Amino acid sequence: MAKVTLSKSLHNNLKELSEQFNGSSNLKIRNLNVGDTIKREAAIIYMDGITNTQNIQDNILAPLLKMSRMDSIESVIKDHLSIMDVKAEALIDEIVLGLTKGKCFVIIDGYNQGILADAANWQKRSLSEPDTQRTIKGRMIGFNEQLKVNLNLLQNMIQTQKLKIESYQIGNEAKTDVALLFIDEYVDKKVLEEVKKKLQEVDIKYLLEARVIEDALEEKKTLFPLVFTSERPDVTVSALFEGRVVIIVNGLPFVLIVPCLFIHYFQQPDEYNSKAGRFGSRIFRLFSWLLALLLPAIYIAITRFHTGWFPSPFDKKLLTSETLLPFIWEVLILLFIFHSLLEATIRIPKNTTLLITLIGTTVIGETAVYAKIIHPLSLIIVGINFLTSIHIASGGLWGSLVLLRLVFVMIGYFFGLTGILIGLLLLILYMASLKSIGVPYLSPFIPFNAREMKDAIYRGDLRRLINSKHTYPHKENNKK
Repeated sequence: MAKVTLSKSLHNNLKELSEQFNGSSNLKIRNLNVGDTIKREAAIIYMDGITNTQNIQDNILAPLLKMSRMDSIESVIKDHLSIMDVKAEALIDEIVLGLTKGKCFVIIDGYNQGILADAANWQKRSLSEPDTQRTIKGRMIGFNEQLKVNLNLLQNMIQTQKLKIESYQIGNEAKTDVALLFIDEYVDKKVLEEVKKKLQEVDIKYLLEARVIEDALEEKKTLFPLVFTSERPDVTVSALFEGRVVIIVNGLPFVLIVPCLFIHYFQQPDEYNSKAGRFGSRIFRLFSWLLALLLPAIYIAITRFHTGWFPSPFDKKLLTSETLLPFIWEVLILLFIFHSLLEATIRIPKNTTLLITLIGTTVIGETAVYAKIIHPLSLIIVGINFLTSIHIASGGLWGSLVLLRLVFVMIGYFFGLTGILIGLLLLILYMASLKSIGVPYLSPFIPFNAREMKDAIYRGDLRRLINSKHTYPHKENNKK
């Protein structure tokens, strides 16, 4: 389709642009006569509230009023305007897009193109410590919602010309700026090509959440997250030097990182900033994930099928229900209450969090047990399960954990420990079949890669990690 361009008539151009915004009240038009000796009618158009009017007045309006001669739009830009980001533009669509992004547009009568200059004045919050992946020792700064601020943080930490930044605009109705980052000599070329292809295929009216891009990168619905998210610039920089690709969406205080492996969710910044936890932290988190996944199911299976494994006093005191409900219902009710408490503390105002916590602990810890509705051991089991869940909740595995935990509780209730073991084996096989941008989800374990084990179960020597290049195995898509 032919692109609509400006005409040489100032009034026709103003009418066309006004119609594009349907008479919006925040579209401001400043009419003026430019030039010193030869006067020409002109107009400055901008969106009120998102532009810096002082910048427009000092670097655009004042120079235009003092012009002595005017040969072309290009000569006006080169000889008179002191603003940095400026260009000549004739396409209506590009002009409208620029205005919505905080730019101002100058039209001069007699020319079929105008001047599009950046004068944006977006509001942003100050940089603060990230809420997730917090660290005791290390950088205490996180991303915010402004794309340019986030790029500034990363470029400050990666001061090399090998860092490449590619810009995209996603959205048919409202365009959102998206940046694709990679380090040229480190990036996995197959991953980079696949990510570019998927970004170009995103076809939506507007982009408000990064979940849209995550869905496009994941290809199909899975129980596990195949795109890693991070609020920390240092984690992002490490990912770039590991050959991974980073995607930043304007308006969101976190980045997307691919490929994403299962082991990445058990790596924390503290391990790279201090000596403590080098060997045991990841094993502890993996064990916590298994407890969070299987502990309620094992408890149900033992109370239903395997009470004879334990001495009689232990069996009678702890594994025989003297409460009003069967063990399975106790566990399900406690899981529901704990999940409700977690949701409440996240959604409700901060000044009521303490009240909700006190009410929840009183109802669960004292009233339910005293009234013999909940067995004390059930409360302990679910409490431990909840605490181990929190260890890995910030990494992104919480959503899959909530569903799989209930599935294993049902398996334990009907099939016992044998069913749980079979279910765990099937889960591992399912995870081994997943891939993130063509990279197996369980690598470097499946398929096994001895060289990549230096940063898997334990954190290897930092000098060797920094100087070695990461490699990723690829699974080719099956073509029918």
